Amino acid sequence: MDAVLVERNHLAAGASGRNAGFVLAGVAASYAEAVRAYGRDQARGIWHLTSENHDAMLDAVAGQPVGHVRGGSAVLASGPDEARQLEESEQLLREDGFKARWDGVRLTMARDGGIDPAALVGALARRAQPTAIREGVNVTALEAGRHGVTVQAGEDECYAGVVILATNAYTPELVAQVPIKPTRAQILAAAPVAQGVSDMPTYSHYGYRYWRQLATGEVLIGGWRDTALDREVGYSDQTTPEIQAHLDAQLGRLGAAGPVTHRWAGTMGFTESGLPLVGPIDELPNVHLCAGFNGHGLGFAFLSAKQLVESL
Repeated sequence: MDAVLVERNHLAAGASGRNAGFVLAGVAASYAEAVRAYGRDQARGIWHLTSENHDAMLDAVAGQPVGHVRGGSAVLASGPDEARQLEESEQLLREDGFKARWDGVRLTMARDGGIDPAALVGALARRAQPTAIREGVNVTALEAGRHGVTVQAGEDECYAGVVILATNAYTPELVAQVPIKPTRAQILAAAPVAQGVSDMPTYSHYGYRYWRQLATGEVLIGGWRDTALDREVGYSDQTTPEIQAHLDAQLGRLGAAGPVTHRWAGTMGFTESGLPLVGPIDELPNVHLCAGFNGHGLGFAFLSAKQLVESL
């Protein structure tokens, strides 16, 4: 079967290349929260799936430079309530066979890590046939039928037997009934510093705040949208002084003396359940969805897409 990837701008232009590169097991919620929300079996399955996704993604780009480091991740308790959740999570995780450690301040997961997301996308793209990726094509509408789908891009159109919408936050622009909410994430990057200011990718404040230091010394800090939840929504990828000031303050708290070199934002897609939407779209025959990764695309997307394609 021939397949073509159609990209509106260029590869990794959206959140797939503009994220902080955290490759984590699970969802943004703690394991204890996930067990309460989804049940013990489904929560365990989610953590297993995302761990397998990490392995499968690395296997797919083996031997290519993607900036991958598998030194673990940490969730730092922001206060007593989060500390209790993380302590409970450690017990549940260990009972379910995962390597987790709570030291009274943070919960660490030994098999998590970080990666250069744009380099990862590039490495995957290099595996494709020369004509399999079309950049700069803005799909504007779909007309689904029993035998295939007409894909419109402005005045141009083509016919496909099956369409997979790997459009994350932008899915509702094509299919309005898909319940994915566009949500902005802001990040800054600071110049390399010689001293270590963060030993592993770190989350805090229930996943709303995060930072990591690259092997080459640069420091990435993102999030803080919990301070402006009503404004960090929609499709604008512009940074704001309010959020960037919080990121600057965290840079100072970490003791990173390097100047800020880059500031940017990306649009994430959030679902009501906190889990991706993968599978056929009701009332649109031959149109399937692989989107809504809730800020954890690197944890879910590769294996989700692979399993969807195999099911077709």
